[in-house]
Amino acid sequence: MLGRMVHRGPDDEGVYVDEAVGMGVRRLAILDVEGGHQPILSEDGTKVVILNGEIYNYVELREKLIARGHRFTTRTDTEVLVHLYEEKGEACIEDLNGMFAFAVWDAEARRLFLARDRLGIKPLHYAVAGGMLLFASEINALLANPEVDRTLEPTAVADYLTYFYLPGTSSIYRGVRKVPPAHYMVWENGRSRQSRYWDIRYTPPAKPPPIEHYAEAYREHLKRSVRLQLRSDVPLGVFLSGGLDSGSLVAAIHRVTDQPIQTFTIGFDSPSYDESQYAEATAVQYGTEHHAYRITADDMERSADLVSYFGEPFGPFTLVQVYMLCRWSRDHIKVALAGDGGDELFGGYQTYVATRLAQPYLRLPPRLRRAVFGRLARLLPVSDRLLSLDFKVREFIRGAEMFERAGNLAWKVLFNDTERASVLAPEFLEHVSNHDVFTAARRCQQPPESATDLQRALYGDLTMFLPDSVLLQTDRMSMAASQEVRVPLLDHELVEFAATVPDAYKLRGKRTKILVRHAMADWLPRKVIHKPKTGFTTPIPIWIRGPLRPFVTDILSEAALKRTGLFNPPCVQQLVREHLEGRANHARRIWALVHFMLWHEQCYARSPVTREEQGRHAG
Repeated sequence: MLGRMVHRGPDDEGVYVDEAVGMGVRRLAILDVEGGHQPILSEDGTKVVILNGEIYNYVELREKLIARGHRFTTRTDTEVLVHLYEEKGEACIEDLNGMFAFAVWDAEARRLFLARDRLGIKPLHYAVAGGMLLFASEINALLANPEVDRTLEPTAVADYLTYFYLPGTSSIYRGVRKVPPAHYMVWENGRSRQSRYWDIRYTPPAKPPPIEHYAEAYREHLKRSVRLQLRSDVPLGVFLSGGLDSGSLVAAIHRVTDQPIQTFTIGFDSPSYDESQYAEATAVQYGTEHHAYRITADDMERSADLVSYFGEPFGPFTLVQVYMLCRWSRDHIKVALAGDGGDELFGGYQTYVATRLAQPYLRLPPRLRRAVFGRLARLLPVSDRLLSLDFKVREFIRGAEMFERAGNLAWKVLFNDTERASVLAPEFLEHVSNHDVFTAARRCQQPPESATDLQRALYGDLTMFLPDSVLLQTDRMSMAASQEVRVPLLDHELVEFAATVPDAYKLRGKRTKILVRHAMADWLPRKVIHKPKTGFTTPIPIWIRGPLRPFVTDILSEAALKRTGLFNPPCVQQLVREHLEGRANHARRIWALVHFMLWHEQCYARSPVTREEQGRHAG
């Protein structure tokens, strides 16, 4: 298992074994580089801890624990966990500020305690096989044990084609599950139980104070979070996308430290996709040591090497640029801060605008909708420009038809029911005919009854899209490059503050992230403040028609599709032809199929356990 996760921790390996448990860890040394070896034991040796991630408030916790008589042998954050567990047991989780998945073995109680951070920044997978509980940061590590059930879960295939990723606690394998964000799990006497220890509560006041009140509070929360997450014994920098969120991090760092700041950005030759000029404007204003890189179509073929790190299908094409940014910046820094989470907290996506428009649109007679809006969508020429008018109109109409079943997440659906049924093989469809793919979307959009429509949309993105897509991608690709990425906007206290901000200070008409723009007005360049939201994406629609055409058509060949037994080759190839001929923009759907095929060939169709690994397991 550890051999399959060397990339997550190339600096050190540690193992603890007794008659009941084996615990292993690969370490990426960030704090107490020389002395922070794991696993770490309590003073009496009865409790053992391993950690993936960072406990940012470890300094404050350490001081309190020392005052209570605990003796520390390292300067690392991991050691705080074992002493805090001695003090509080399962309640220790409530004191932590960080991104983490950790395990504590209590030898006296013969109990294993597993915990995952509140927002799901760090992953935690598990399987029960042969009477044992197996747990790991990556699925591939679990599959090192030949007893794990590798049966392909048909409903997971349908979910993947719906969302671009696999939502919730299930996985592509029947025997592998995920501990949800903000949950802990206890394994005792051969049985497990899970508990939720934190949730987002939306409590805006009935009569909100002026926006400047919230702007000042946001700036203070941001500085506090950044100050905590700058704690590192190795070089650190910022991923600067050119947008509000990553720029806010640079501005906040400038105000809490006088240390030089290194920034890193990715650009493209396609103007509508390139935001490097905005990143450069922020870098110039704050005098950072700025590094700019460019992604080309050739880089996208790295997908063939990268999809295996996920252990299951994962569709977004942005995984390549995340990996390349991490790999290139790794020559300069070992820890990076990124702006993930700001859109989900403060209303940055255009999908929230679409959600507000959906209800009046759906009140129109269906015949009128088809006659007017449907005809408009057909008449508009297909454009490859990012967020072009034709793309927005078609996606709005398409998403609106699913809105009552999927809510805000309808705008992110990849294949709708009809499209999904067409690309799947008829014999495979029988296995998913009774599966409602929107169950996950509805479940994750259920905050307290008093929540507004916008709050439900934000909650859904925070509890599903963010952990299962955005943060999963950040974790897997940064770890593939042996780099740690921290996300200060997802400090749980900042998240709790964001839930108190009134809707009117997040979204007004077509204007998004109103509070953040107001709060950063004096901190960031005007061109960044007023830049429309474009997102962290790639010119895939253009490249599929050009330099990536042979790559795509080879992977989605009729013979390759037939080998899986899952897809309907004529329908898939029609999808590709329509895109290549410029009759439609199917880039996301095509790339999702490309990544599925790469995963199927590299991870599923091949023997998952080598003879060498089987020999070690038997030994």
